[in-house]
Amino acid sequence: MNITDMILVTENHKGNETNSLMDLLDFIDFAVKESWLSLKELAEDMATLGMTCGEKEKWMESCFAENTTLSARYCADEKQLEAFLRGGYNTDKEWKFDEQRCSENCLDSLNVLGISRDGRLRQECGMSGQMKKLDEYHSRLRNQFDFFYTLSQNVFATDSIKSEAVKAMYEEFGTGRQEVFLKNLEGGKYDSGFTHETTQRKVR
Repeated sequence: MNITDMILVTENHKGNETNSLMDLLDFIDFAVKESWLSLKELAEDMATLGMTCGEKEKWMESCFAENTTLSARYCADEKQLEAFLRGGYNTDKEWKFDEQRCSENCLDSLNVLGISRDGRLRQECGMSGQMKKLDEYHSRLRNQFDFFYTLSQNVFATDSIKSEAVKAMYEEFGTGRQEVFLKNLEGGKYDSGFTHETTQRKVR
């Protein structure tokens, strides 16, 4: 499992914050079963989560139950993962990391990467340079498409949520079909976004 496949999740219940790491399917299962204030708000929040794939700072934030708020985003890179595990995004000094809420494959990935549950013991990855950055960019796009596609096919999701997911796929990728998306991705159709992103970094 790639780092960019992980979803960083923080639940704040009456000021008590709990962190966890989830994969796409577990997060959708969690989200659909929880009590959002409205179906429209749930659809909007899920769309926002999908958009965090290409952003460093953006989070999905929602009041999804009484006295409870939820913050979530796709992990951008190893540095952000380590910061999250150290409580770098928490406001509660007594926050906790709950392994029971985490997806098993996320915890397995921490072990493979050599990152402890508190964000220490960092281990550098082997791939480097521009190819690594392009690979990470492609991974973010796959995560984003897979998120919307899986949500659009989820039997527990409402029609409005599925509709928002399909709309997001066509707005971002011009298609809602997996085979077309993968063909476009492999053919470099979306790489102009990577060039634009790299240029913006240089300007800054």
